[in-house]
Amino acid sequence: MKKRKAVVPALWFALISLSSPLWVGCIYMNLTGHGKGYAYDMGSETDIAVFIGVILLALWLAALLPATVSLCKTCRRKKKAFTGLPLLLFLGFFAIGVGMLGWNEFIKLFGYGYPL
Repeated sequence: MKKRKAVVPALWFALISLSSPLWVGCIYMNLTGHGKGYAYDMGSETDIAVFIGVILLALWLAALLPATVSLCKTCRRKKKAFTGLPLLLFLGFFAIGVGMLGWNEFIKLFGYGYPL
């Protein structure tokens, strides 16, 4: 039973970490007021995009933080030096997610590669 309690958060953590590059890019686009893309002038809809960005940020953090804290606590119980291991795993899964998405597509989410 204890192993199941560790496996479920680990799988959820891996899933959220792999999809985090897309989450971060979409959150950034919405928070900067470019929810429909950088080539589109949203005008008065900008404030709605920022609001959606705040909601997306809250959802992403609500999905990521509980699993991360749970895994950090589990690793700390095993050995104190392993406390930061889930954070390193997050960075690794994030890099794999960027690789799956493609570097060019990931960087386009932040506005690079589009004409101003």
